[in-house]
Amino acid sequence: MVFKDYTFFSCVFLATTVILLTGHAHGTGLCDNSPNKQVCDSIVYNRTDARDAVVAACHKLVSETKTAKGVAQKQPNSTEIHNCITNFDGSIGFTKDALNSLSNGQPLSSNTYLIAARANYKLCDDGFQNSGKTNPIAKSTKLLQDMASVGGYLATLVKT
Repeated sequence: MVFKDYTFFSCVFLATTVILLTGHAHGTGLCDNSPNKQVCDSIVYNRTDARDAVVAACHKLVSETKTAKGVAQKQPNSTEIHNCITNFDGSIGFTKDALNSLSNGQPLSSNTYLIAARANYKLCDDGFQNSGKTNPIAKSTKLLQDMASVGGYLATLVKT
């Protein structure tokens, strides 16, 4: 009877170990120290390679920026909206530069480009704040800033 209990506990221990190691192997560690864990998890999903995660982050950032630009273009015309659209175009350029740097083996340059993209999104918010107007696309710019920040963070994890 005692032998049977030890066998059961050994099986439980083995199963727990396998589950924990399998979970760790599926990229659970990439977002542990991310500036926005929730956004990072949505980008990384089950990727285990930081380079793949940065590429995914950049592609998603370009896509979301194009969507935000479309929303901005539907807003009443103003200097602030025009500046946001211009800044979104600049951010798309910076994000594409980040991808090029990554493919050239320069992940820290990728991080720098993503920091610049994030700054462009913040400029959109700052334009509205400085004019005393409410930013009608503030949720979009906040998400874009978070995504650029996460992409930059992931770029620092890429091994050269």
